Amino acid sequence: MEAKLTYEREFKTPLGLVRCGFMASGIGSITGTESYTNGNAETFKTEGHQIEIISFKIMTPLFNGDTLADSSGWIFRIEKTGDSTETIETYCMLDKISNEVLLNQAPGEHLDALEASHNDWMLHLGTEDAEIFNARAEIEDWFPRRLQYKTADFKSITKVKQNGFVTKDFELHKSEKIHIQYLVAYNKKDDHKESTWLAVDQAKKSLENWIGI
Repeated sequence: MEAKLTYEREFKTPLGLVRCGFMASGIGSITGTESYTNGNAETFKTEGHQIEIISFKIMTPLFNGDTLADSSGWIFRIEKTGDSTETIETYCMLDKISNEVLLNQAPGEHLDALEASHNDWMLHLGTEDAEIFNARAEIEDWFPRRLQYKTADFKSITKVKQNGFVTKDFELHKSEKIHIQYLVAYNKKDDHKESTWLAVDQAKKSLENWIGI
């Protein structure tokens, strides 16, 4: 889509450059910043939406005691505030990947994930899947009940690409809200082989408690 407001942050890793951001078709600007206990936020206002982007590091050690070389996370909290019609697209992609890096899908329960690895390093990029969107819709936990998916045919608003995720095609009604999260973690390949996958397999509530939202 032709964007009028864009936002992007970068996170350098040994396996490539992670780019995370959004594009909105409406005109807008930043309206404020905020510091949480374990994160920082920027808020944008467009013609029809308020968009808060929270940046943070994943809590370590993980629940099993593993550590990480480094990590980053972004939460997009989007609320429809006006009647203006506009589209919003969020994304998180791994770019500038060398030929030595292998990319594979690595999903789990409630998780869409990608795995990138080479001889020295392991990286996972993760986000919520359609099933957890559906569960949150049932209780209207930052996902509209009217967008609840049919249990027999989950179709996520997040598309899994070869090197990342794109979340779009969610048309909110006024006062409706949506929470989108992207997590990335990397480690030495021989250190705690499952640590980076576990790091990106995080529930919304756990992240909120850690960040202090």
